[in-house]
Amino acid sequence: MSRLHVRVFELPKEGNRREEYEDAWAYDEETCRLAVADGASDAFESRLWARALVRSFVREPPPLEDRVRWEDMVRWLESSIEEWRARIDWERLPWYAEEKARRGAFSTLIGLTFAWSSSNAAQDAIFPGHWRALAIGDTCLFQVRGDAVIVRFPVEQAADFGTAPPLLSTRPDYNRRSLEALQTRSGECRPGDLFILATDALAAWFLEELEAGEQPWQRLEKLTPGRFTRMVEHLRWKGRMRNDDVTLMLGWVVGQRKEGILVGADAAQKATNCTPRRDRHVCN
Repeated sequence: MSRLHVRVFELPKEGNRREEYEDAWAYDEETCRLAVADGASDAFESRLWARALVRSFVREPPPLEDRVRWEDMVRWLESSIEEWRARIDWERLPWYAEEKARRGAFSTLIGLTFAWSSSNAAQDAIFPGHWRALAIGDTCLFQVRGDAVIVRFPVEQAADFGTAPPLLSTRPDYNRRSLEALQTRSGECRPGDLFILATDALAAWFLEELEAGEQPWQRLEKLTPGRFTRMVEHLRWKGRMRNDDVTLMLGWVVGQRKEGILVGADAAQKATNCTPRRDRHVCN
């Protein structure tokens, strides 16, 4: 049985087409890996770079210790860089696009993994489980338990969002500098915990709501694709959310009590009207 139930919502910047959406996301409920990235819109094919990063993380994340070694990250990024390069038709690029491509693509990344103990051959999870995350840039993770947000990572206050977050690049020389800003976090999780991964525009709104004493996760838990679109469009119109690509990933932790009653699935089923399942998904 899967220990996570995941839902994803996305919306391009107002005025842009779906194919111009430059965020990326991927998750695998069976291996309990989630990732979201935000490609830099002013760079060359950053959407492809963001997709390569989330695919690589879900397929095989770098070693996630309390402090990720620089050498491990450089090595881990190699396959993502190769994938990005393979998707560019270099022979047909005009000279001006070729020059832009040489300057590289850029993206934020947040990746999250879970680990569980097991008590018997049926592989029932023993809680608390444990999670680890890495982040570079301002795509954020929030952990909600009960009526409180117990983790804000890596940005903790709405005022801390800036215009030039650290980014991962297809250029190894750039990454030698930017990896100094890499952050890691770990913690425990219990059935019913909600993990929220969000790109910067939505994360900034979420923190502003928290700082105003609101409980914005209650609004997010009830979203459908249509409600998500209407919510983001309304917040943009009111000037409460910056016009940017928006990605929201919700991950509910589910598990079993000793008496065999499923816990932590209630919120997921009510919010999504479906049963938790094992699945792998990557944005198109």
